[in-house]
Amino acid sequence: MNVLGYNREIQLLIGDIQKNRGKDPGAVIKACDKLLEIGKSMKDDALIGYAYFSKGETYYLLNDASNFYSHMLSCMGPMEHVKEWGYVAMANNMLGIVSLNRGNAPFALDYYIKAISICEDYSLPDIEWMIHMNLGSLYLNIEEYQKSISHTEIAHRYLQEHKDIEHYIESMTAILLGMGRAYLKLDMQENFLEVEKRLRLDCMPFLQEMDKIVIYCFFARVHRAIGENEARDYWIDMVNKNASTSMPILDVFDDFYDYLHMLLSIEKYDDFFNAYTILDDLTKHTSIKNLERKLLTLKIRYYRKVKQIEEYKISSVLYFELSEFMERENRLMVSNMVVMRNSYMELTQINRKVEEKNTFLQKRSETDPLTGMYNRLKLNEYSEDAFKKALAAKTSIAVEILDIDFFKQFNDNYGHQAGDDCIKFIASMLQKLASEGSVFAARYGGDEFVVIYEGLSREMVEAKANELRDSIYNAKVEHKFSLTDDRVTISQGICYGLPVKGDTMFAYLQKADNMLYEVKQKSRNAIKICNADDNE
Repeated sequence: MNVLGYNREIQLLIGDIQKNRGKDPGAVIKACDKLLEIGKSMKDDALIGYAYFSKGETYYLLNDASNFYSHMLSCMGPMEHVKEWGYVAMANNMLGIVSLNRGNAPFALDYYIKAISICEDYSLPDIEWMIHMNLGSLYLNIEEYQKSISHTEIAHRYLQEHKDIEHYIESMTAILLGMGRAYLKLDMQENFLEVEKRLRLDCMPFLQEMDKIVIYCFFARVHRAIGENEARDYWIDMVNKNASTSMPILDVFDDFYDYLHMLLSIEKYDDFFNAYTILDDLTKHTSIKNLERKLLTLKIRYYRKVKQIEEYKISSVLYFELSEFMERENRLMVSNMVVMRNSYMELTQINRKVEEKNTFLQKRSETDPLTGMYNRLKLNEYSEDAFKKALAAKTSIAVEILDIDFFKQFNDNYGHQAGDDCIKFIASMLQKLASEGSVFAARYGGDEFVVIYEGLSREMVEAKANELRDSIYNAKVEHKFSLTDDRVTISQGICYGLPVKGDTMFAYLQKADNMLYEVKQKSRNAIKICNADDNE
């Protein structure tokens, strides 16, 4: 979501959410609640949708499935309304994961298909590969192993071509484990041994111990499959030493479940109960009854194998009660899905009817009526696209904020009409600069303007900024009420850099604003430029 069009309070709240995502759940939820309150008061669907999405994502990471589901569903309508399709696709993807874990593969498939359709319609390959990976998990769960491999391979090919993405190693680990699990089911020994080799060499050296546990589970199963019992027992011991109740249950359940099934089949009962207890604690925390029921089947099989009849009966009754609860839960899921589908269909029809009108209104809404140059709305859209291009192409970008020195004194003494003429004069100079190529200019508000320089060296950016300042100064537009000169002048703050993963246009704009502030405090009619990676 583009945050440049909002006031500083909202920008700071969004900054807090982004900064604390995955690190401080309490801080994220607190910021989301405040943002939700503001969004509802403003009737701003972008803020409402973003707050619900971020809360839902946080509850997902906390293994709180109930709160996740309600918040993620709540984000769908607002995000669709403002056409934030990336968030809609990600929401559907996560809803698919939770639906599958709740035991409803058809609903999960529906969410995934909708997410892939959105990704295809709006060219979102950076999200689409994750959905194919999760589709691989779905087909693995319903024992369609070849389909599972096909979808996982799509994700694998994308990841191999984009090794610079965030959390590359963790994602590659998940993909390889998905393929490995399918190869084990199909008894494709050459393939699952190749997966083991890649996990050992390409992933394990770069993972934290907690992230290696599912690999240990997989390795134990591999060595059991090829009859290497000593190696199998080594990896079982590694699981015992490192498994804990802080594992992200939705990410590890399937791997751990297969591992427990193996322990039961080879009668490693002490190891089975050690791992079972940990997974049982995690599962109960999620309130996902399907996971509880699925895990309970292993305990029932154990009691039957060791002929503990009373425990077997008690667990069987609990299994029945969980099944009844799941029926009620699935009815609620059906109701939610029907409402969501109807909403989506109605929205699609409305969007078709207003598309032509929107095109016309878009052109009008992107232009500042006083100067005829682009306004803040167009700036938000253009700046994000320009930043993404610079990041992808590994080219430079610079952001400049400038304003008119002592404009209030000019406006108060010469009158508002003269003030408007002064702003139009600055705009004409900026439009002339933008006509030379590699430069975009927009009115930011009041007497402030923003300039974006693409693909230029720092020296070229500074030269163009100086040229603009000199041309305005040399025009000799009278300003007797300036405290530093007798003519109209400008002050400029610039942030220059070569974007890397994790950088944002918002951060560049903030640094440019800081540079402008320093110029205004120390002098006027001057330029201050910094590099994006400067610690200022």
